[in-house]
Amino acid sequence: MRSIISFVLLSFFVIILGACQASSTSPDGISCDFRQEKPLWEMPLVCQGK
Repeated sequence: MRSIISFVLLSFFVIILGACQASSTSPDGISCDFRQEKPLWEMPLVCQGK
């Protein structure tokens, strides 16, 4: 019985972490293409070095 409860809790934990990761990733990805001639402040924060 204890192993079933551990398995269920672990499954919920993995699903929750997967949902958090899916919501934090951009479907377009991060584009640090500086040839777009955008000002630095309009680029994603990752590209700004912050």
